[in-house]
Amino acid sequence: MELNQGKENETLLLCEASLIEDMKLAVDAEMLPTQFTLSDIKKWMVDDQIKRPDGTHYPEITTELLYNYSKHTPITKKRRLKVLYTNSNSSFFSFNPF
Repeated sequence: MELNQGKENETLLLCEASLIEDMKLAVDAEMLPTQFTLSDIKKWMVDDQIKRPDGTHYPEITTELLYNYSKHTPITKKRRLKVLYTNSNSSFFSFNPF
């Protein structure tokens, strides 16, 4: 996966395209959050015990953390389909499965 850090409005998609149909079938999209905060993500990271490959915790919310969270967290109804998007400075996150 390539990250184009030079573009100001670059969006990093952290979801496999093949999951879109499964996601549409899994939940009622109107019941899902449209945005979440850094605090929400930090709580999910603790609840889901997401750590770096070497077992250490992430000190802050980073693109590496979000990619690892997306890559290793199953997209299921229980997970409430936490598909994350971030802008180039990793400061805004939103949910948009479609």
